[in-house]
Amino acid sequence: MPTFINGKIFVGTDPTSFVSAMKIEAGQVTWTGESSEVNDPDAINLEGKTVLPGLIDVHTHPKYIADALHGVACTPPNVNSIEEMKAALKQSPAFGKGPATWIEGWGFDETKLAEHRTPTVDDLDAVSTTQPIFVYRSDCHSSIGNSRALALAGITASTPDPVGGFIGHFPDGHPNGYMKEVAATQLLIQAKSAQSYRADVDNMTNSSAHYLENGIVAIGEMMGRTQPYDSLELYQDAVKDEFKPKASIYYVYDEVAGQGRLTPTDDPQLRIAGIKVFMDGSISGETAYNSVPYPSGIQGVCLTDADKLKQAVEFAQSNHLQVAVHAMGDAAIQLILDVTDQMTPWLTDWPSIRIEHASILSDAMLNQLNHARMNYALVTQPIFFFAEDESYRHFLSPEQFKEAYRVKSMIKSKAAFALSSDAPCTPWAEPDSPFVNIYAAVTRKASNGDVVNANEAITVPEAVLAYTNWPAKIGGFSSNGQLTPGCAGDFVILDRDIFLVPHDDIKDVRVVQTWMAGKRVY
Repeated sequence: MPTFINGKIFVGTDPTSFVSAMKIEAGQVTWTGESSEVNDPDAINLEGKTVLPGLIDVHTHPKYIADALHGVACTPPNVNSIEEMKAALKQSPAFGKGPATWIEGWGFDETKLAEHRTPTVDDLDAVSTTQPIFVYRSDCHSSIGNSRALALAGITASTPDPVGGFIGHFPDGHPNGYMKEVAATQLLIQAKSAQSYRADVDNMTNSSAHYLENGIVAIGEMMGRTQPYDSLELYQDAVKDEFKPKASIYYVYDEVAGQGRLTPTDDPQLRIAGIKVFMDGSISGETAYNSVPYPSGIQGVCLTDADKLKQAVEFAQSNHLQVAVHAMGDAAIQLILDVTDQMTPWLTDWPSIRIEHASILSDAMLNQLNHARMNYALVTQPIFFFAEDESYRHFLSPEQFKEAYRVKSMIKSKAAFALSSDAPCTPWAEPDSPFVNIYAAVTRKASNGDVVNANEAITVPEAVLAYTNWPAKIGGFSSNGQLTPGCAGDFVILDRDIFLVPHDDIKDVRVVQTWMAGKRVY
């Protein structure tokens, strides 16, 4: 029954409410108030430190993070060329471990590489031809593999493109190692995961420390799978091995559509929450579905048409699940609104439809959203423009760029709102740092110093609410998000006061302690 005094405790109910003391019993907050009201000689002295409710990353890819933590970061500021990527992969702890051990990497963006091209199978074969190699592109939609990885996945010159994906080829027809979009990348992932389920469980369990170090106590798994094994099984086994963050799983719709039934669960630690629908790809990969063509003349890819989106919504309605729809391009977002805005919501305690990323929003789209019958959530990631400013400047028209990541406008809309990371799907060495994301939302500064739509900046308290209270309501973490009586005793202690430090220092804030259910876990 710990009691805490002498803190600056952000309650999480609104931007201005703070207390200096709180009590936690049986894993829940039972009282908040001022230190002068406490007579407990064993009370824990917070020594003036800032306390936040446990942080929630409501859109991330924990399986990918688990892989990345033992993989190689092929991102700026450490890797800036294909040659540096090859050298980094050779430094992987997996290098030289034998033909059954995959060498993994993540985060490359061909626009940021000195060679200005996508690495190929030949580049990776220069690292190894005996060990399979798999490297995610920064968006985690696409990837590259070496010849050994392609062989294990059964990919040859005659392998057909999977629906919604593209297998790259050299001019002579043989595979060049580039697997474009999720459906193609999954061919390599399934070959990799099928090799060792136990290794995947161990990786997931080990990733628990990573989340707690970042103050993240709850996560939204946005790539739930049924093949080569069920994601729920993976999490259940990881939880048995002391994986601590709470998790909501969203299954990729294409994998569950034929099942007819996906039952939601409401376990406070681990729950099936919804389905994930892909409307398009990424802006930096020129696959986000846009109304204005890219400089190359293409408009991206539309992965889900109106009829299929309606089918997905009907599936979610019949199973009482939430729909999370990946949409980065404005044409993709517009299609979602046109299909669903006058539908009747089927969930009342949380939004029926989440629009993930919502990277480009016009005033007309915001107006349509505000007059919709549907109850929406907008879940976005300023860390994308922070890390990928050059790509956005290059690929978007000036008018589209002005509509990028309109965080302030999203908060003002009637939709629910949250910040999240989409980690590790951005080319930055700390892709799921809440404080880099908060920094970008507050300062609107990119890593290169560029200021991106300064009029869309939000306040620090708003950004903190977008990592605590607001995502709790979107992601179904009903006991989290604030430190009030009856809520979970999940909180973090920071190394400095995020509300008072100069804004340029926000990205350097660190968590010194993470507590869950009134027990210190980091």
